[in-house]
Amino acid sequence: MIAACTAVLGQAGCDEGYSARQTIDLRPRIVEVQDHHGGTRRVTVINGEQWYQSFGPVIEIIDAEDGLRISTIELGTFGTIPSISDMVLAADCALYVAYANDRVVRFDLSNPRRPTEDRTWTRADLGVRPIHLSATGGTVWVSGREGVGRLDEPGIVQLGDLPDPPSFGHVVETSVGPVVTNRRQVIAVADGRYLGAASDLRPVPPALSARLGKEAMVFVLRGAAANTVGLMGPDFRQLDAETFGDTIWSARIVGDRLWAICEDELITWRIDDEGRMVEPQFIPVKGARDVGLLRPNYYAVAGTFGRAIYRYKADSGGAGDEFLAVERTPGRVVQAITDGRRVLAGSEEGNWLYRIGGRIELSDKDLQSNTAGTRKVTLSWGEAEIGDGRTTLSITPLDGADFRWSPPNDGRIYTLETADERIWVGHDEGIEVFEYRDATIRPTGSILMEGPVAWLFRPRVGNEVAFVSAFGGMGTAEAVPDPEADSALVQRVRPEEAADAEEAMREAGGLPQPSKP
Repeated sequence: MIAACTAVLGQAGCDEGYSARQTIDLRPRIVEVQDHHGGTRRVTVINGEQWYQSFGPVIEIIDAEDGLRISTIELGTFGTIPSISDMVLAADCALYVAYANDRVVRFDLSNPRRPTEDRTWTRADLGVRPIHLSATGGTVWVSGREGVGRLDEPGIVQLGDLPDPPSFGHVVETSVGPVVTNRRQVIAVADGRYLGAASDLRPVPPALSARLGKEAMVFVLRGAAANTVGLMGPDFRQLDAETFGDTIWSARIVGDRLWAICEDELITWRIDDEGRMVEPQFIPVKGARDVGLLRPNYYAVAGTFGRAIYRYKADSGGAGDEFLAVERTPGRVVQAITDGRRVLAGSEEGNWLYRIGGRIELSDKDLQSNTAGTRKVTLSWGEAEIGDGRTTLSITPLDGADFRWSPPNDGRIYTLETADERIWVGHDEGIEVFEYRDATIRPTGSILMEGPVAWLFRPRVGNEVAFVSAFGGMGTAEAVPDPEADSALVQRVRPEEAADAEEAMREAGGLPQPSKP
């Protein structure tokens, strides 16, 4: 038996037709998100029986009765579209959506359960980086950084020449014309003159202003130690206000009540005929960012915790002060650790266990430690380091010119990681990946998401990278061959033919030949 086996093996070893092969793949790489979970639900808009909810770069269309998702709107795959920073329903019965610092899109609501993209204004069209939208004075205003503008007059920028870098809030129409907040000031859009103090303004519905006998606005004034919320009259003086130590994210009239969205709770007041805030109600909820009225006594609440329906008072449907149809998702992360197979990340809103590349679930595991961001990495071809101010990345190759990069929109860099001889960079607006190719530092690709991306983890095996964003969720990404590249850039050849085959492939594809030592 042994002799027979030896004979067979000997015959196989003499087969001159067999030879090991190796793959030469010269296709350029692109960065591709393989898996993603979570994000922040920042803006809630109610349109009759439909609840429109921003969720990172996605719009969820939700049934206002039961809280079930009907459909979603995604302009592109995750990582290619910035997160939504604001949404507003306008007088033309269209939904306007601001994708942070990038574009504004109008959606047609002929079928309110399935909105369709109707028109897009890019940042170049607008002349400003869009953050906030305001439907007032018969038009839609766009504000944020660089100035204020109207969608019906794109490219005409107002207040773009202020001496300090501005940060504009919402626009409100008043008896003196449109006004806007700039940090802690209320200024006139027409000429920039100072009118009062507020960090954000929202209009009061006409019915409430009529009951008060005067024009009114909701305001929030944020300070280093305290935040104030209340009503402001036509002279930009307070009608009534309350001050709290916690952060007030936003405030507005919902139904017939004033609602303030705070760090750890919702606070709501009835407004009496004198414009006073009376009968406050405190609703504990961590991670809320917006609230909307679905129907009498039922409110949509959404934020970093996920989303839910809130029943304010007891009725035939059940007890009062109760959250229904709750959907939890990771949206606020302040700590993260990994064992190479899983990531445990979260905050006081809850901890999440993510099996890298797989499922994610709420966890009762304690999260008592944190992973500091990596500021310097070394690769076979060079080194990379984050600068002292976290605004620049410096890459120094062993051969070739040094390279410097800064994040968009004056952002900051938080961490570095390496995979497959590439540098991964986590910053305020996502991830950037760089490679050393043909003796030059080149961008491999990028991932757009709400940041900051403060953690990048290399799993135990493979070339994927796990990412964790403070407000953008978590997932995995990888630099993969561009599927649109020329297929002739991939060949399987015998090892002894590899050098000549690669040289011929480079020449045929118009690629530079590698430098020789």
